[in-house]
Amino acid sequence: MPTRKASAAAASPSPSEASLQESLVDLTTNYFSLFGLPVAFALDAAALQPVWRELQRSHHPDRVSGDDAAAQQFALQMSAHVNSAYETLRDPVRRARYLLDLAGHGIDSERATVADTDFLMAQMELREQLEDASAPHELDALEDEARDWLDNLLREFPIDYAAEDWHEAADTLRKMQFMQRLLDEIREQRERLEDEQDDF
Repeated sequence: MPTRKASAAAASPSPSEASLQESLVDLTTNYFSLFGLPVAFALDAAALQPVWRELQRSHHPDRVSGDDAAAQQFALQMSAHVNSAYETLRDPVRRARYLLDLAGHGIDSERATVADTDFLMAQMELREQLEDASAPHELDALEDEARDWLDNLLREFPIDYAAEDWHEAADTLRKMQFMQRLLDEIREQRERLEDEQDDF
C-alpha cells in the first residue's frame, strides 16, 4: 500500500507535465488578455508592436532548444498564437470579427451576405468603376470613396457592439469585409496598370 508521501508524489505532475498543463491555459488565453488589453474594439494599434516583440522574445523556440519535445512544441504553438493575436488585433476588420467570435456571435464568411440593397448597389457601382479603370490615376477617386465607406463602417461597428446589437454588428462587419476586399482589389489593379505602363 503506497504511503501518503508516495501518493502525493504520484499525483504531482513532473516539471514537463506541469509545463504542458500550464501551456494549455496559455494557448487558450484570448488575444486581448494576452496583450494585457480590455476586450474592446478601440485600442492603440501603435502600442501593440512593443508588447508583441516582448511576447515573442519570451516564447521564442530558441529559448527551449535544449528542453524536451513537449516544451519545444509548446514554444512553437505559443509563438504562432502570439503572431496570430498580433495580426488580428492590429487589423480593425479582423479585430471586429474576433470580438464577435468571443461574444458567441461569429459570422460564416462562406455565407456572408448583406441584406442592405442600397449598400449592394453602391458596391456594384464601385466594382464597375474598378473594371473600367484603364490607368492608375483613374483609381484614386475610387480608392478614396472605398476608404470613406470603410471608415464610416469602422465608426459604426463599436456602436453596434457596445449596444450588443449582434445582428447589426454582424451586418456591419460583413460590409467592412466587402470594402476591405474591394480596397485590396484596387491595390492589385493599380499594381497591374503600373506594370503595364512600365512595359511601354
